[in-house]
Amino acid sequence: MIRLFVINFLLLHAVSAHAQRAVATLDRSTVAVGEGVGFSIACENFQPSRLPALPTISGLRISNSGSGRSFQLGGGQQISTLTYNFLITPNKTGTYTIPGVSIQSNSGLFKTQPLKLRVVAADSPDNKSQISDYAFIRLIPSKDAAYVGEPIPIEIQLFLQNGRFNMPELAAEGFNLTEYPEPRSSRAQKGNAIYQVRTFQTAATPVKAGNLKIGPVKMDVVLKIRQNQRRRSPFNDPFEGLLTRYQDVPVKIEAKAQNITVKPLPTEGRPDNFNGAVGQFSMTAKASPLKVTVGDPVTINIELSGLGTIETLSLPKLEWPGFKSYEPSISSKKTDPLGLNGIKAFEQVIIPENETIKEVPRIEIAYFDPKAENYKVLSQGPFALKVNPSTKPNPIPSTSITGNESSNLADEQQQLSEILWIKYEAGALSHATPFVIRPAFWLLQSIPLLFFIGALSWRRKKNAFANNPKLLRQLQVEQITSKTLSKLSKLAEENKALEFYIELAKVLREHLGLKLDIPSEGITCDSIDEPLAKKNIKSETRKILRRLFISCDAASYAASQSTAELQECLNDLEKVISDLK
Repeated sequence: MIRLFVINFLLLHAVSAHAQRAVATLDRSTVAVGEGVGFSIACENFQPSRLPALPTISGLRISNSGSGRSFQLGGGQQISTLTYNFLITPNKTGTYTIPGVSIQSNSGLFKTQPLKLRVVAADSPDNKSQISDYAFIRLIPSKDAAYVGEPIPIEIQLFLQNGRFNMPELAAEGFNLTEYPEPRSSRAQKGNAIYQVRTFQTAATPVKAGNLKIGPVKMDVVLKIRQNQRRRSPFNDPFEGLLTRYQDVPVKIEAKAQNITVKPLPTEGRPDNFNGAVGQFSMTAKASPLKVTVGDPVTINIELSGLGTIETLSLPKLEWPGFKSYEPSISSKKTDPLGLNGIKAFEQVIIPENETIKEVPRIEIAYFDPKAENYKVLSQGPFALKVNPSTKPNPIPSTSITGNESSNLADEQQQLSEILWIKYEAGALSHATPFVIRPAFWLLQSIPLLFFIGALSWRRKKNAFANNPKLLRQLQVEQITSKTLSKLSKLAEENKALEFYIELAKVLREHLGLKLDIPSEGITCDSIDEPLAKKNIKSETRKILRRLFISCDAASYAASQSTAELQECLNDLEKVISDLK
């Protein structure tokens, strides 16, 4: 028992000491002058001896914003993380390098990786509109000059105080764009306002030379703007103002286009086997087996890795004399969300056709390095190859009959006697019922047809919902109503007033939003009274609606109700739902 305890203790100690490291991260890699960006140092599975000391960097103001600890269990590992948070506020433009920070602990010395922070000029204020106080967008290309085929990472930063948004619409004539990965989330302070920041990333690859423009970028957002309190309660209600009213305001925000100078690839020094690859790459290759017989396959494995458009990399066609080659099999793996870093592997099979071949020729792949501004050639090989002659005997045709003709003829007759010859009459099978006129045959044939009809009906129903959002919303509201009414009945019987009114308000807003074709969030009786009157909703129904909304608002501070009163509200709700239909 003691031995088992000691073993478990040692295992837990080993798990807790696993993967000790220090990791530094930035909320965003690009900010504007005057905006705060979060910088954090995570100490995993070790306790620092003292607070990490950050270096002084001219142009950046760094302040401490606290620390926090978290624990994570999973995969048989326990990870304890102590995170130190800092706020970096730049006061001038430029590209800054935040060096690695050394952290001393009882376990040894740990050092974080260096990070780069790009600081751009602050946006000019818009005096014509106050929309920028609630939301604005920023378009940030990583560079303003590139070569044809060189990918340019693009950041689109959405600053939003409160509301919803759609995906950005980026104009990029003369560029190929990659799909947006999942946007990163962070927070930023500008003046006295706190914004939620969503950072969208894409890569723009120019396909022609010239002075091009990337952008503008546009986004549709729905802002939640706080409504002004137009009147105060004459009874000095202490709860007045606690229930804040918001109004949904749909707007379109835009960031102006950025100029990109695209240079053509130089013609001087271009290799003959250049096929358009642009970036910085490395290559490894191997061939196996290196000792074969004529006609046996040799497999060549080629792996390309580096920075660039990995998907566009291709293998030159191997036209080597003395070898027969086949189409290579290709696989790729991206190591970043934009697909600009990764690995592409080729598996090429070649077959030597004669024993005079002594080697697998050199493999060369050319690419253009935009950083060095010249062409480079990756090469591997040649690989020494030993090819043995084929061991298959050549057939010798017979030109005469030997003295054993009689014995061979006897063997041939014996073989012929063992052959089962083809029958040209059906025999007993001619009296069997043909399969094509059996009911089971047609039943089996109808199964694919029934499956096709069912799939077609399902597809039409799906297209009907896709082309008619209101019909889809009506179905969703009916499902919510069916579930909520049974839940309200149960809550009324149990006299749970607060939960009752929360559910009642939710289903009521869903029906009003469906009727008036507006979002259900933030609906109040005052905001929908006039639209309901225009929809010819009876005044009695509007009075019941007002009474229900007043009961829901009052429930937040006076939720004590009798079961009979809750049941009466439920009956009023059912009547309102019936009238709205």
